[in-house]
Amino acid sequence: MSLSRGRSFRLFLSVIVLVAVGVILGFWVATSIAPRTDGMAVTGGTGSSMPGMTMPGMTMPPQAPSGSGGRTAELAAAHADVEAARFAQAVPVYERILREDPHHVEALIHYGVALAGVGQVERGLAELDRALAMEPDHFHALWSKAQTLFDVKRDYAASIPLWERLAVLAANSPDAATARGYVLRAQERLGKRQPPAPGKGPR
Repeated sequence: MSLSRGRSFRLFLSVIVLVAVGVILGFWVATSIAPRTDGMAVTGGTGSSMPGMTMPGMTMPPQAPSGSGGRTAELAAAHADVEAARFAQAVPVYERILREDPHHVEALIHYGVALAGVGQVERGLAELDRALAMEPDHFHALWSKAQTLFDVKRDYAASIPLWERLAVLAANSPDAATARGYVLRAQERLGKRQPPAPGKGPR
């Protein structure tokens, strides 16, 4: 009897040990393969040095796509193309959307940016002006036009009033400081590009 009891006790202990090892091993595996969220950056998030969508030489505050159903998905895909500098791919999508809805402000804005991205700067500015004619204080449209003038066309003088207006509209946002910084940079570049005419120094 004592031998049988000893064997049963040892078997019982073995089962407990195996269960404990299994629990510990399962916990270790689960925590080891869980997705990490620390240190991950998201484009256009709070960790960005500049707000929003980007293209070479341009940045813009982010805007959520508007619309419903298939149009929302289509806009989101086109916006992603612009953000990834696939401007030529985005242009026909915006043209199709604007044929159906010529007053779609967000499509107009992104269409203007995409046109500037493929080198059609004047057409892009014209589309941005169309958006601003509908909504004169539309922050995204103003920002896009200011960046197009500053970074793409390098028309620093024309960009200054837009940056000043943006600084006022974004008075309670970090974007105000960014806009004021662009004003200073534009003024600095204008000073470097416009030396006094020969024989016409300061009086």
